[in-house]
This record gives sequence, C-alpha cells and structure tokens, in this order.
Amino acid sequence: MSASGHPFASLVGFAASSSICLSSLIMAGCAQDLPDPRLIINHRVLAIQTGVTASPFPDQAPDPERPKAQALPFETVTITPYIVNEAGIVDPDTLDIVWLACELTPGLGLFACISAATPVALADIPECTAPSFDALMGDELPELVSPCVIGREGTPEYVAPLSANVFVSGAIELTMIAGVPGGTSTDTCAAELLRGEYDLPDDCLYAVQRLNIGPVELLLSIAASFGLEIPGFEIPDPEDIPEPDHNPRISQVRVGIINDEGEQVGNAQIVPFGGVVSAPREVRLQVEVDSPKEDLQTYSIPVNNGESYEERSEAYQGDWYRTWGRLLSGTSDDPMSYNQWVLTQDEQDETEAPADGRARMYYVVRDGRQGVNWFWFEVEVTEPEPVP
Repeated sequence: MSASGHPFASLVGFAASSSICLSSLIMAGCAQDLPDPRLIINHRVLAIQTGVTASPFPDQAPDPERPKAQALPFETVTITPYIVNEAGIVDPDTLDIVWLACELTPGLGLFACISAATPVALADIPECTAPSFDALMGDELPELVSPCVIGREGTPEYVAPLSANVFVSGAIELTMIAGVPGGTSTDTCAAELLRGEYDLPDDCLYAVQRLNIGPVELLLSIAASFGLEIPGFEIPDPEDIPEPDHNPRISQVRVGIINDEGEQVGNAQIVPFGGVVSAPREVRLQVEVDSPKEDLQTYSIPVNNGESYEERSEAYQGDWYRTWGRLLSGTSDDPMSYNQWVLTQDEQDETEAPADGRARMYYVVRDGRQGVNWFWFEVEVTEPEPVP
C-alpha cells in the first residue's frame, strides 16, 4: 500500500514522522537517527480492516468470523483501525478521527485520489451518501461525489457505492486523519494534509486503505436475479463468478519460554486476544501464531490490457511489533508464523525493564490483497531469580 509523490507515501500505519524522514533522506541524511519501525513508543496505526457487516442481498449474509474485505454496492462496511501505543491497544472511539472516501480509477495507487483533490478545506468536502437501487434502472450509472466525508468517529460504517467505475475494477480510497490527546488537533492535522503540505505534524495520525468493490461478476449475477441488466455487460456463468476477498483469521496464539538452544522450557501457553503472560527478564520467548491455511484464496488478475487473466494465490504476510525488548525478526510468511522475543533491553529501549512492568507485542497478518487481521498480548516482566 503505497502512494508516490508525497511524504504520506508509506505503508499504512507508519507515522507521519517516519514518512517525512524517509522523504528527506537525500537532503538531510537522517538514516542514523531513524527509529526502529518495529518499536512502538507512541500512537501508531498498524492496519485498517474493512469488513462487510450488513448486506441487502439474501444469499450474501455476512460471516462474522471471516468478514469480506471486499464489498458489493449497497453493502455496509465497518471500517476498523488497529491503533496502538506503548500502553496497549487504543480504542478508536477515544480519538477524534475523520474518515474520507475517494474514488480510485484503475491503475491509481493509494493516496492518488485525495492528493489530486488538494488543496481543499475539510469543511468544503461533502458528506458521503448511500447509493439508491433506482440507479440500476437508469440508462446511465451515477458518478460519485469524490472525495466525501464518511464520518467523524472511531469505527464508522460506510455503504459501498455504485458508479460506472465499479464495473471497470475501480475501488474506494479510505483515508483516516486523527490527532492524539495532548497533541495537534484533528482539524489542524486535516487542514495540513488537505492543503497539500509536505511538512506534516509529527504527532498526527494518517493512514490509508483500499476498499475494493465487487466482484463485478457477482454484482451482475445478483442484478440479473432481480430482472435487471447492466448495459454493455453480459451475465456471467456461475462458474465464472469469483469468490469475494475475505479477511484472514487468527485461530490460535501460543507463548512459551525457550533456552539458548531453541528447546522449549515447560509448556507453551495459549494466549487470548489482549491476554497477559508472566516471564522473568532476560528470558527468550517463542511466540507462535496460527492462521488457517484454508483461508488463503486463489484469484484472477487481468493481464495483456485485460485480454486475458492470470490466476494467483494469496500468501500470508505477518508483521511483528513490540514496545520493549528484542525481536528475532520483523516479518513472517507462513500459516504458522513464529518469532522469538528476548526480554532484555534493546538498543533503542530507554530503560532496563519496561516502564510499567509490562511489555506488549502486536502482530498484523495480511493476505497479499486487502484482507487483514491482528492480535496483541502483554508480558508481565518480572525480575529474574538470583543465581545461587
């Protein structure tokens, strides 16, 4: 997820300060002072999940265990940001968050739409409106008002739009803007970004996510079941209708102590979301995260200017973060991802032990498309037993 030509052109969840530093490496040479991106010391947005939570179509009932990341027009999408800080996961409703929707045409990267709309004042951006089924009966499909304001809340709902762009594999660019308590206000954060400024406030939270609309073949089939035909499109055969993109699951997380030879000491503990385990300082933890292999989907992408299609398979991409200590690796790519976490002061840790006695680990898994999920837990770090 990247967007070129702007300091906000970074992976979703990287703070504005990281993006600014990356954009100025050539001039300022700030690489030596660049913070470890896997170390959480302040508010960060690590991911945004789009999940279909309501559908007007009888055979498209949402799956709460594995919601669709891709939405058909008229379906309701819940947009959930994964915001963390050094003290744990942050409830989005405790922040003042503005959400914008902007229509992406095929071939455009994230942030291209809202960037093209700048300079613009937040007050001049209209509110998003839900589509009407009457639009399917007209001679032409509607054009979207873009950009528009989805809402000003932590976890908003958004009704997927209908437009001509949907039928040429278009998507919606979702932009999140927020200030943090005691820092720059959300209004100022939004004003700076929407003016097209490059020197953005360090403490503002900016994140962007793509919401794919479709699959088009499924929409055409559903429209046909209501006796509607979309001019210029044929009704696909059932075997030609792809499965919508779903968010991946995390089925189990296990944490155990291992010795320097990698052998487990005692039994590993199954940890719930946001759970707490206890371990002494200086030990090495092995963390294992299971995501079902059967959740990985195959999908087709157009090639040769749309003249043919190429089949691809999803693959898990895991990212690890912590508030203190040392990680063996920052990424993983298996259905059973594992990492080692040494409970010792690392180079950029300011204290010999966690300030509040607890260290946090955050994990994000993506499916190679738009599906995403996450997990976190805490370790109560105790003092090691004295050596006799």
